[in-house]
Amino acid sequence: MTALHLPTTPNNPLLNPQDDQSTGAMQLRRNHVLNFVENARFDPDATYYDTSYENSQAHSSQFLSHMKQVLGALTQRYPAGSTLVEVGCGKGDFLTLAHQAGHFTCQGYDTTYTGDAAYIEQRYLGSNDRVPADIVVLRHVLEHIPQPHRFLAMLHQVFGDTDIYIEVPNLDWILQNNTFFDITYEHVNYFSQQALAALFGGKVHDAQLCFGAQYQYIIANLGDLANGFDTAYTGDNWQDIGFDDLFPALERQIDQLEALTGPKGHCFFWGAATKGCMFLWHANRLGRLVGNVPYAVDINPSKQGRWLPGSIKPIHGPDKFYSDARPGDILAISNPAYRDEIVAQLVSRNLDFVEVRCL
Repeated sequence: MTALHLPTTPNNPLLNPQDDQSTGAMQLRRNHVLNFVENARFDPDATYYDTSYENSQAHSSQFLSHMKQVLGALTQRYPAGSTLVEVGCGKGDFLTLAHQAGHFTCQGYDTTYTGDAAYIEQRYLGSNDRVPADIVVLRHVLEHIPQPHRFLAMLHQVFGDTDIYIEVPNLDWILQNNTFFDITYEHVNYFSQQALAALFGGKVHDAQLCFGAQYQYIIANLGDLANGFDTAYTGDNWQDIGFDDLFPALERQIDQLEALTGPKGHCFFWGAATKGCMFLWHANRLGRLVGNVPYAVDINPSKQGRWLPGSIKPIHGPDKFYSDARPGDILAISNPAYRDEIVAQLVSRNLDFVEVRCL
């Protein structure tokens, strides 16, 4: 099968349109025992997570609400004064919420952190670290790490028999909704609900869908990591799958948006993170739609004034779109979870003539 060559860090916009773009090969394969999908061609050296990496979603009230719900669930489960350690805390958005709430003693680790909080260290954890914790938080990290069961075994060395909260994208939702743009080079792993629970042999304290079923989480104990996942992973249980076979409606989705836009219309994309970047990358690969896309819109100031990898579309803040929007324009919202939040902004500015579509 022919591998696709994707932007390696679609969530890290280019500073200039002429910048070199890093790409990596993707060839998906499925483990039929685990119901687990991975990129067999993933090269960890092709991705980079430094201080320029911008993955914060806290500018959205919808995502902020989601983080508060997660914190609330952990607050109910663990007593006041418990130590919460977030591994891969990004810019510290969740950990800042937890610290401000005052229920937990907080500690975080991430090489991309740029702030000055004393409780966050700008580094990775290693197998020689020993860190006391009552609950370890791993939010949207495990999908980035090859052989995830072995990474969790390393965390078991670091933290001992400690509870862990793991949140990752939900492969079942991705396939059911044909969201091909959720498949990205940064994510080497794609967990079904079955696969995530299998890391602990099904022995979990809690397992739920969240964020409109786009995400899933489990709470388990690192001491319950199961050898069965490693056995199934290393066994002869894999089958290569073609990207277009996995998402047969891909071209139709792009065609529908192109037809709605028309040959002379404008289609703006709200959301310059992974989803928007990858949708436009595939549209560009197929030679569709991108000529009618003036720019992408994002509320994160750190992304504004930069450029999407692949399609090389500029990124602007909402105010420019509010000024530029005209009757007949299409606004494609990259993540349907934010639709109500965005539509409310349009209505408040008398821009309800804009036709909104969710990817």
